This record gives sequence, structure tokens and C-alpha cells, in this order.
Amino acid sequence: MKEQFKRFCESLKKQEDINLIRDTKAVAIGVKNFKFPNEKDEKLAWERLETHCSFCNFNILEPIEELRVTDTRIPDLTNRTCGDCGCVLSYKLRQSVKKCSKWEQ
Repeated sequence: MKEQFKRFCESLKKQEDINLIRDTKAVAIGVKNFKFPNEKDEKLAWERLETHCSFCNFNILEPIEELRVTDTRIPDLTNRTCGDCGCVLSYKLRQSVKKCSKWEQ
């Protein structure tokens, strides 16, 4: 997985669309932090869930069953997605590349 991630990052360096680079990097880092947890990102995800996402109207059940993610460390994120941007919440909350505008409020 780490080697695949490195190759993926190398291919992004050739990309010129800044928004695509940022969004793709955010997803990749979120997936990496989900698959290879560390205390800092887990704490951050819990804080974001408790202060913003747990009561946000965009926190919805992932409508596509095949895209649902089981989150054993933060069960409240299991099968949840952001109805605003479409990100899997288990990934989104564990990255800081592309922050949700609701987190700033």
C-alpha cells in the first residue's frame, strides 16, 4: 500500500490542475490516515465529529452500499458520507488538506 501511495503521489506531481491536486491529495491522505492510524489524526477526527459533523445536516448515510466504510475506531462514522462534497467521513475527518467550510464556523 505504501509503495502504491508513493507512485500515486509521483503521478500527481505531473498534474497541473491545482484544485484536482488538492482534492486528490486530501482523499489520499484521509485514506492513508484511516488505514494506518495515528493518535493525532484519530483525536482530530473525534474532535471534528463532536464539534461539527455529528449534528450537521450533510452527515448522511452513504447511498451507494459498495462505497460504505466500516469505521471500528469511530463507529459513528461507519457508513457515513458528506452530502455536501461527497467525501467519506471516515477519510475526510482524518485529513487537513481540504478542510470543510463548516469546521471554520
